[in-house]
Amino acid sequence: MGPAKKNQQQQQQLQQQQQQQQVQQQQQQQQQQQQQQQQQQQQQQQQQQQQQQQQRLQQQQQQQLQQQQQQQLQQQQQQQQQLQQQQQQPQQQQQQQQQQQQQQQQQHLVLKGECEVL
Repeated sequence: MGPAKKNQQQQQQLQQQQQQQQVQQQQQQQQQQQQQQQQQQQQQQQQQQQQQQQQRLQQQQQQQLQQQQQQQLQQQQQQQQQLQQQQQQPQQQQQQQQQQQQQQQQQHLVLKGECEVL
């Protein structure tokens, strides 16, 4: 084997080594990219979970609001009922007074009648 052939072989070996190194580097880069993608997916999942939690919170708040509104409505209804009762009370009192007056008149008439009989 002449020196020229030896040189060629050495150069070929060098090229092969360089190619192998390049392949390894590419593989490493691919692995890194995959890791980054996985991290991004994890982040997205976390964000989705956070969004779901926020939505749940919002739903709870809405329910609370609805409950408050219902309570307010109930209070208003109670107030209206109380008002109606208060209005009814004077009417009842007036009716009682009228009944008393009628009774007095009847007693008076009975007395008058008895006197006349006597």
